[in-house]
Amino acid sequence: MTTIQENEEILLESGTNEVEIAEFFLGTQSYGVNVAKIKEFVPYNSVSVTRDINSPKSMAGVFMLRGELIPLIDLNIFLNLSVQESTDRKVILVTEFNNMTTGFSVDGINQIHRLSWKDLKIINPVMKQHSDRLTGSVHNNNSDILILDLEHIISEIFPVQTALKHEKAEQEINTDQHIYSKRAAQKVIIADDSVVARDFIQHGLQTAGYIETTIVDSGKTALEWIEKKFNQAKSDGQTLDSYVNLVVTDIEMPEMDGLTLCKEVRRAFSSDIPIIVFSSLITEQMSHKCQSVGANDYATKPNIGELVARMDTALNISE
Repeated sequence: MTTIQENEEILLESGTNEVEIAEFFLGTQSYGVNVAKIKEFVPYNSVSVTRDINSPKSMAGVFMLRGELIPLIDLNIFLNLSVQESTDRKVILVTEFNNMTTGFSVDGINQIHRLSWKDLKIINPVMKQHSDRLTGSVHNNNSDILILDLEHIISEIFPVQTALKHEKAEQEINTDQHIYSKRAAQKVIIADDSVVARDFIQHGLQTAGYIETTIVDSGKTALEWIEKKFNQAKSDGQTLDSYVNLVVTDIEMPEMDGLTLCKEVRRAFSSDIPIIVFSSLITEQMSHKCQSVGANDYATKPNIGELVARMDTALNISE
């Protein structure tokens, strides 16, 4: 049993645009997931899995780990792949994100790769229509590693619970008309590579009154957009905040991550425009990383109500 947090070698400096990807196998295909999401690796045969006949087919059951009952998802079944009969090399990836602990069974672990987010390529839009379960791919050692969108997988397996969580989060938003009109005057750029996340963020912000939003799918695209506005402001004799008042960014994104985006905005534009990190990876340690690269605040996905409250504070919007 390997506890990720105990391995100090994997900790990366903030804002370097680097990422640790754990490569694992499903059959003969290599897949990957950000190490920051993994709590530990557990040998499949070391735990007792209890099956619930009323669960979705890809839900292998639940298992107990240090007194915590954890749901187990069989990725082979979920992705309609061939199930390996032998469990000798099978491993459970115990993940922690969105304030939820989940186990994912895989056929084996290869290694952990330290890469640049520039190495991760965004999935072709045509392919994306058929597979929102992937966020990108990386070519490494003559093979392609497909990066899975675990948040999307969770939302597919537990659609009702996910919808209720989003609905509850939206109910926490203050929709007072006076505040609504103040929010409507703000120009916001949002960077997130997940289609699902972009949809619920946009819906939540529009419900709150943040209607003048631009949404992009990577930190690199967001930085290019901000640079364009910076040059436009300079040409017009204006300041950058005439064109953008707030930046909201995810952390995990192909090409450029959110922490690097924060660092580059502060470095390139000497701007004090508020930046809020909205991510499923927010922990005490990650919050310090956000602050170290110049982010003003952070909120945990999928709590859109918390995000709106942090945006209001950053923009000095009050009743």
